[in-house]
Amino acid sequence: MAKRVSALVIRGNKVLMVKLKDQDRYMPRATWVFPFLELDEDKSPRREILSLMQKFGIAVNLTAKVFKYYPSENPKLLYFLYVMEHVNGEPEVLSFFQSYKWVPITDITSYSTSFMDNNVSRFLEEKAKEYNQN
Repeated sequence: MAKRVSALVIRGNKVLMVKLKDQDRYMPRATWVFPFLELDEDKSPRREILSLMQKFGIAVNLTAKVFKYYPSENPKLLYFLYVMEHVNGEPEVLSFFQSYKWVPITDITSYSTSFMDNNVSRFLEEKAKEYNQN
């Protein structure tokens, strides 16, 4: 079974999205996604995604929120999604992805395909409401 770990990096009312260089073999309809890595069986998802953020050159705080699910687009892919708070830095993603952008949480659904679990969508909706109340 394929495994993937992603980072849901939140900066204020925005989320970090990266644009793929090539078509994703596991999620062919995805173009803009959360930063991710494919995992080998023996690798720790948490350690690997934190290492990717370090390679990007951004500082993050890992929250206690983690999503684990099988995307409806590919139920043979086990997906881990770690929620992180952006501390500082702008990502240097070009060696990994084509480009990046900070997308308003309220616009995230226009970027998502079925790779995003309903629980993640609800979480982001709640985050948007929280931010708008402050």
